[in-house]
Amino acid sequence: MTAPETSRHRSGWYGSGARRRTVTMDDARRMSDSAWVNSSRLMAGLILYTGLGWLVSRWVGHQALLMAVGAIVGLALSYYLMFASLAKETRDDEERQRQDTP
Repeated sequence: MTAPETSRHRSGWYGSGARRRTVTMDDARRMSDSAWVNSSRLMAGLILYTGLGWLVSRWVGHQALLMAVGAIVGLALSYYLMFASLAKETRDDEERQRQDTP
């Protein structure tokens, strides 16, 4: 009996190097960098836009409402930037695989 064949098809941005039998140091570094960048973007967007909402609310006078709007806008923009960067990484990874495959 033989083992089932593994698919070479990568399943979008979540198909990471963890599915491969061997992961190079360069791949591990890229995955680690991606995790740090994306979590930093998420936190920075939330803090920055909530802070901007707080500043505007101090000026206008609707503190709770504008802070919430700032937090929602910050999260939305952070998620957009995260998924855009993950899509770019996927394209770059597919291009690297095309160049490595003879």
